[in-house]
Amino acid sequence: MSRLREGLGTLLLLAALVTLFLGVMDLRAHDYVAAILLSFIGLALLGAGVELLRPSLGE
Repeated sequence: MSRLREGLGTLLLLAALVTLFLGVMDLRAHDYVAAILLSFIGLALLGAGVELLRPSLGE
């Protein structure tokens, strides 16, 4: 079960980074509403991934 939790946490962290990158790309295209929405989604995914990885990292 621990390996599954670590795998899902890592997957969520990668999804968060991709989402935040897409938000930055939307900023370059001057699409501010989409960039803000993608940033909120990316930060939420980042928080979820960190919470899943917290027990395995020892915090």
